[in-house]
Amino acid sequence: MRNIFGLALMAVTLTACGGGAVDADADGDGNVTAAEVNEAVAASGDQVRPEPGLYETTMEVVEVDMPGAPQAMKDMMSSAMGTTIELCVTPEMAEKGFEDSLKEGQNGDCTVNSFTLDGGDIDMSMTCRTAENGPGQMDMSLTGTVTPTSSDMTMSMNGSVPELGDLSIKAAYKQKRIGDCE
Repeated sequence: MRNIFGLALMAVTLTACGGGAVDADADGDGNVTAAEVNEAVAASGDQVRPEPGLYETTMEVVEVDMPGAPQAMKDMMSSAMGTTIELCVTPEMAEKGFEDSLKEGQNGDCTVNSFTLDGGDIDMSMTCRTAENGPGQMDMSLTGTVTPTSSDMTMSMNGSVPELGDLSIKAAYKQKRIGDCE
């Protein structure tokens, strides 16, 4: 499950504002490849990349729904998944774009279903298999706004995880550039 959150953090980190609406599913097959995402980002306007620098990214779990689970377990899950990290986006990372981060983040376990940029608005959905703990699947969506130095996103995850059963999580991501990398 942490890999899914990691991929979401990379998606928010390596995406910035662009021009008009761009749908990444260029061939219309319902499966968005990392290359199609990179093409959509490039087509959406001037330098659709974050500014290099040090970023603070905060994820706060705002809702956990696990039917039948005790409240203490839901609270523990919310606390364990909430995090604040600092990430140095180097000029090389910003230049590479989104394709490499998608390849690194999903390890073959996630499929991007849709990816649309419209100005500073992003709408992305993906399906991830939770293979590390046995069969399971999570459907995830990210929506919000991004700029070259900040983002404000909402993530929703719904699915089934072995040993936990059905699960629904809503989280808020906020990111801002806080300075230069050391």
